[in-house]
Amino acid sequence: MRILATGAALLLALASCSTTKPVSDSPYEQPNSIMAAEINRRVELIPFQHREELLENLLWLNQTGEQTIPALLQGMQHQDPKVRSSCAWVLGRLHDRRTVPALQLAMRDAEQGVRMEVARSLVLMGDLQWTPNLIEGLDSDRKEVRYLCHEALKTASGRDFGYDHLNQNQQDLKLSVLRWRQWWSDQSGDAYFAQSYQQQNNLAPQVAAPMGETQVAPGNNPDGATNVEPSTPDSKPANPEATSQPATNQEKGVEVPVLTPAPKG
Repeated sequence: MRILATGAALLLALASCSTTKPVSDSPYEQPNSIMAAEINRRVELIPFQHREELLENLLWLNQTGEQTIPALLQGMQHQDPKVRSSCAWVLGRLHDRRTVPALQLAMRDAEQGVRMEVARSLVLMGDLQWTPNLIEGLDSDRKEVRYLCHEALKTASGRDFGYDHLNQNQQDLKLSVLRWRQWWSDQSGDAYFAQSYQQQNNLAPQVAAPMGETQVAPGNNPDGATNVEPSTPDSKPANPEATSQPATNQEKGVEVPVLTPAPKG
């Protein structure tokens, strides 16, 4: 009897350490109590982490897989925008399209940085209606935002249009943004999206060629549209808490989330 009791206890222990299917209405794989506590702990640590430590934590959540989704969706309701944008970033990397409706609702978030990260995740999962949000991000004052928006656009469309997020020539930069806007106008039928930007910035009309090559409209040869060698990224961003990773990781192709600055006080 003692042996039987010991065997039964071992079976119960093994069962508690395994990942189980949901017992509630959740469609996602549910973690056991120990794993659930660790996932929740890592989500709650996000506000206090920065750069390498934060990226390592988010990659752990991503690599843990589907069982992190319930905690990530709950994190999308967190009072700290840094947590919301980080959870959106992980959901985008998990690429589970069942999370699209929740991310679409998150596009109403009051914080622009959160909306930008949510838009990136949605576009990468094939919901292209949020493409204009990323194109608008190409004009961001933050090079990290410009880089991440362009990478998502390139991945989703297979195009480039000569955009360089480190280009210091504003005329050249805006011309390439206009080509992106013209491409989306052609795709969506919304001519105003490109025309308003062109008029606002006094730019010559641009043609977004099928494979992304740059074409200047006939009869137009804009002055000042010359390429400038990209500058070396700053070793320290202007606002260290506004980004989770220095630019060197971006040069290596490591995507990092667009994070909003931590609230003061």
